[in-house]
This record gives sequence, structure tokens and C-alpha cells, in this order.
Amino acid sequence: MARRRQEIALQAELETQEEWNDAINKEGLTVVDVYQSYGGPCKALEAKFRAIKNTLGDPLLAFVVAKADTIDSLEKFRGRCEPCFLFYASGVLVDSCIGANAPELQRKITGGLEQEKKILKEGGQRTEHRMELAPEEEDEEDEVEAGANRKRSPSIVNAVASHQYTLAVIRPDAYANGKTNEIVDKIKHHGFRVLLQQEHQLTEHDARQFHRQKMNEAGYEEQIVHMTNGPSVVLLLQKTDAKESTVEQFRELVHSEEAWKENVDCTQSPDHVQQDLMLLLPGIAQKPQSGREKQIERTLAIIRPTAFKLHKDAIIKKIHDSGFEVTRTAEVHLTQAQAEQFYSDKKNEPYFHDLMHEMTSGPSTALYITKKDGVQAFRTLLGPTEKNRIKEAAGTLRNEFDIVDAKINSLHGARTQAEANRNLQFFFPEERILVILKPNLTDQQKTEIVEAFRKAHFFVMARKTEKLTPEQVAQLEKSHHGKDHYEELVHYMTSGPSELLVLVKEHASKSWQDVVGPEEPAKASETAPHSLRAMYGKDLVHNAIDVSPDVQHAKNDIHLIFGDLDKDEHA
Repeated sequence: MARRRQEIALQAELETQEEWNDAINKEGLTVVDVYQSYGGPCKALEAKFRAIKNTLGDPLLAFVVAKADTIDSLEKFRGRCEPCFLFYASGVLVDSCIGANAPELQRKITGGLEQEKKILKEGGQRTEHRMELAPEEEDEEDEVEAGANRKRSPSIVNAVASHQYTLAVIRPDAYANGKTNEIVDKIKHHGFRVLLQQEHQLTEHDARQFHRQKMNEAGYEEQIVHMTNGPSVVLLLQKTDAKESTVEQFRELVHSEEAWKENVDCTQSPDHVQQDLMLLLPGIAQKPQSGREKQIERTLAIIRPTAFKLHKDAIIKKIHDSGFEVTRTAEVHLTQAQAEQFYSDKKNEPYFHDLMHEMTSGPSTALYITKKDGVQAFRTLLGPTEKNRIKEAAGTLRNEFDIVDAKINSLHGARTQAEANRNLQFFFPEERILVILKPNLTDQQKTEIVEAFRKAHFFVMARKTEKLTPEQVAQLEKSHHGKDHYEELVHYMTSGPSELLVLVKEHASKSWQDVVGPEEPAKASETAPHSLRAMYGKDLVHNAIDVSPDVQHAKNDIHLIFGDLDKDEHA
């Protein structure tokens, strides 16, 4: 998720424990929006917070957003769907608010700020708030007793068969007019369980995609305007005893009376459930069953020269025993120029001279390692960077293999995925390609295709599901411009979401052809019958997969879809 300091000057964004500690210990009242990467901060309240800040105009009031995925102090909030706001007064948790309740938040902000100003002026004790969170998961029997409206962890989607759930959208006007609770109660009355209830601001793209079956109906454009004029409420519904499918039974309910049709939209076909989930609840759709499953990430570890001499094998063993796969290693003695290039972002640090001396004093070992949530997992295994804190970090690599007399710690690890990408490219140069899995492939087919690339030793560096625009297709499919099938290709490529992947491997621009096969599926069937296009393609337009033809095209295509993957998001 892109960091938003530039976009929202009002709210600083916290992604590390150090940033967290600094922010909550500042004098005054700090309002924290706790979020996770699959959901993001609560956008619906940004304008409200800005209005409060502008009205009060008080420098003692601060707003921040904090990423629970990477801040240890927020671990208990991971895997939760509902918005959560914490109120810290000079380092003490003094209040909290679960849910995007604007009036309650405004009351707590104004009241909390006045109380903190009084304490700062007159003295007194701050009362620490004891925050009790409901258990994250319950047995289904217990959940029914607790009430079906309880918001559950994202794991729910994978726990049920696809025919057993559907999506409903309470329209902006109904939400603004306070009809949400009434509608939800009616839905429950008809035997549907509300597995998840989440506010969502539909973009024009979202609205058009969700209403794709209505595009030729009268009033379609007016409906799109209505659906994007404010936040909606998205509901994930389940009915395990549905006679046909939850989608069809709920659609019949919505169409049964005019009041439903005026206030609620829903998934129109069982075949659209997964696409609508990806569109409206992408974090839910992509989360595996545990609700916390991390993606395999790659990162770089460097055993610096002094530690290399004394502990190289022991360090590599500990990394391996900690669940990392060491896929490649390189022993290298950096020159001064190479060391300065690699650590160019440290040139203004007071320890830069000592770092250069250490890194050029002998050979180092660079390790290409992978693991689920690999970047953060390795940072945790490494321990603190500061020498004066290493003694307290028992169990970490820097603690166990500390060189007491050395001015620089023993190992290097990337802080972010973007830094890991840059680090790995420095020691293990690879080529990147953009792969497009075209619309209408089933989830099973996509899984099989990605697995085929993995077996061919490609690494999935980035991945997203997105409906391409005609402008994007025009740039991605330049080689087809002017050909008889071009208009059909553009129509097909913009007809639904595609799966977009950045794959990396040595000589990727050449070796992908062995996996994918010729562009024409008929030719692929003859010359490469086990290739992906032979197995999943139909014709030149519907050939399942497109790949950037060479390194330069790949660079341009990747930047078009993903931006700069080597640039830190906060830079």
C-alpha cells in the first residue's frame, strides 16, 4: 500500500516501532487510526478530521495513521476488519473508539484535548484506558449466540464454499439517511448472516464494474453518479441453507419489492462473486484462510567482513533454522566505490566512515533469502541497529554474533521491500517481466499458471488484480496496433479484471518464452504442447497470457501498472 504523507499532510503515517514510539510520546493528544495493509486507513473520516483540526486550530492535537502489520505494539489489532482509533495523551492511552462513528470520535477528540490541556497547565494524573478487544475468532455456535452482526476476521471468506456467500451494497443515500441498521436487520430476518460490514467509497470504476450487467439499461449513467456521490456500506452475506445459491436467493429478495431496489445493490451472478470480492473487499478476497497468511517475500542479508571471518557458517545456519530459504549466495570484497554506491543513502550519517572501513576491510557474504513476510521477519531476526541496544536484544543475530570491539554491527538487512529490491539487484542482477493473465481465466487456472512460473524458478515480485483501461491496453499491446484483431483485443482486455504480475529471474526476458509458448495457441499446441498458451489459450486474442517482449518494454509496462518498485513509498 502506498504511503500517504504527501497525499494527506494532516496525518503522519507510522510504519515502524520507532516511529510509533516517537509519535505517541509527544506532548498533547494524538489520534491514531490503526490500519492494516489489506484495508488501509479509514478514508471516510479524513475530511472530518481535517475539519476538526481546522476548527480547533490547536498545535497540541495531532492525527496519525499507524500500520498494525509492522508495529509490534499493535499486534493485537492484526486480522481485524473494523476501524479502530486510539487516543494517546503524552504517551498514555487515554481512550479508544471502535468503528467509524464520527459523532463519538468528535466528542472524544474535543473532550480528550481539553482534558490534556488542563493537565498540562494545572498538573494531575492521566487515567490509563483499559481497552478490551473481543476474541478474534469463535466457534460458529458461539458466534451465533453473540449475534451475526459481529465483524469477523478476513478468514471467513475462505471458510465457506463460494456458492454460500454474496455481496450487498447499501447505497450512499440510504447510508447517509441512517437506514443501514434497518436494512441489516431485514437481511438477518430473511435468514442471511452478515459476516462483514464495511464502509467503502466506490470510485467510478468500482461502480461501473459492479453494475456491468446493467450498462445497457435505461438510467445506467444516473445510477453510477448516485453510487459514487458518497460512501456506501458493503456487506458480505452467507446463507448456508440456500436452496440454489446465496447470490441467487439474495438477488430474488432485492428484486422482490421496490424499497429493496432503491436502497441495496448486490452481486448478480455466482460467477461474479470472486470478481466482486476483489473489487470491493480486495484484502478479504486475497487473504488466505488463516486471515494472517503473509506473502512470500525476498530480501537481502549481508554478513559483514568481521562477522564473516568469525561466524559465517553459524549465522547462515541460524538464518536457515529460522525458516528462511537461502536461494543464492555471493562472496564479494567490495571496493570503496562499490561500498559508497551501495550505502549512498548513508553518506550524511556520522557512522558512514566507520561503515565504509568495515565494508571494504575484507570479503562479505550476500544472501538472497525468502520467507513469508520476509522483509519484516528478517528485520526482527536481526535485532536493533544501534550498538548500545544490541546487548538487550537476546535471541537476535546482532546480539548472538556481536563483535564487541567493532563500531558497526555484524549484519545488514533491508528495511523495506523497495530497499530489498534495490539491494538484491546490486548483488544478484535479475531481469523483470510483466505478465498479464487475461480476463475470464478461472481462479484455478490462474493458480496453475502462477505455479508453472514458480516451478520455472521465477519469483513473484509484485501482484495485483485490476481492470485495465483502453489507454493502458494501448500502451501494453503496442505490437498489435493496426492489426485486424486489435479492436477485439482492446474490447476483451477491458471486459473484466486481469491478474498482473511482475516476475523476476536471471535472463527472464528469454526464458519466459519456454514457459508461455508461441503467441498463437494453435501454433503453441503443435510446437510446445506443454506451454501455458497451448493449455489455456483459444486464439490470438484469447491466448490467456501476455508478457512484455523484452527488457525495455518490461520496464515501461511495469512502471505503467506498478509505478517504481525500487522507490520507497515514503520518499
